[in-house]
Amino acid sequence: MTDPVKQPSDAQIPDEGTNFQKDWVLGQGESETREWPNWSDKSQIEAKYEALKGDAGVGSNITRLTYKGVNGRRSLVARFSAVGGDDTGDSPDIRTIEELYAVDIIKDIREAPYFAVTVDGAKGLPLSDDNMSFVAVCAENKWTEDEIDAYDADNPDLPASMDYANWSTGMKELRYHMIHGVDSYFETAFVLRRSRSGVRTAQIQATFTGINEVASPDPTFKTDMDQLVQSLPAGEWLYKPPQVEYMEKGKWRVDQEWHWATAWSIVYGGTWNL
Repeated sequence: MTDPVKQPSDAQIPDEGTNFQKDWVLGQGESETREWPNWSDKSQIEAKYEALKGDAGVGSNITRLTYKGVNGRRSLVARFSAVGGDDTGDSPDIRTIEELYAVDIIKDIREAPYFAVTVDGAKGLPLSDDNMSFVAVCAENKWTEDEIDAYDADNPDLPASMDYANWSTGMKELRYHMIHGVDSYFETAFVLRRSRSGVRTAQIQATFTGINEVASPDPTFKTDMDQLVQSLPAGEWLYKPPQVEYMEKGKWRVDQEWHWATAWSIVYGGTWNL
């Protein structure tokens, strides 16, 4: 068996290593291995190991170091990660999971698009705020048609449209819903959740800037979910406070959520307003 070539005592360890290997895996991206084999100068190879170990952690892409001594020889293998191949922008040692949920929320019947958005002149839709409010008052008091007319007669300042005889079909439909106990409706909203875990805190950071505010720009998929869901629905996405969890052995997980609505209130930076 041929002895390994002895390195000169004054030889300098190359920064990039003597041997190297690159591996690329679909969906995981590229990783690189650098090796300093059979080095006879213990002090240099040990110093290189300590230097690389010191560089590991925040802001580094070193994922593993292996320092061995065999028959008086020293070897060092360093493994590095590069950008992931699934368009997350993360290295392969960062695991990213994305989930898109559809949830039902209950809203006031007066906010239903049928009454508030639909354009139908024959039915007087959409209903004005004043018309909706008056219909609600009539329904809450359980007034009959005659009682509505009597109230109008006692309040001459009310516009003529409030006389029951002048009610639009849309107003009558809203009253019908409300007096029969249908004062709410289901609307579907969406929640986009992104969980990232790994030991590299520099790459799984989540910002608290802009929490409870409408995100600008809208969030986009970072995984291959866009192969299943063609696009996120049009609307506005409210960024919620991220959740951070320590998972032991130097591993962390950061969860982020964005909540969708057709329009969020102006108090959140949205467009829903007068």
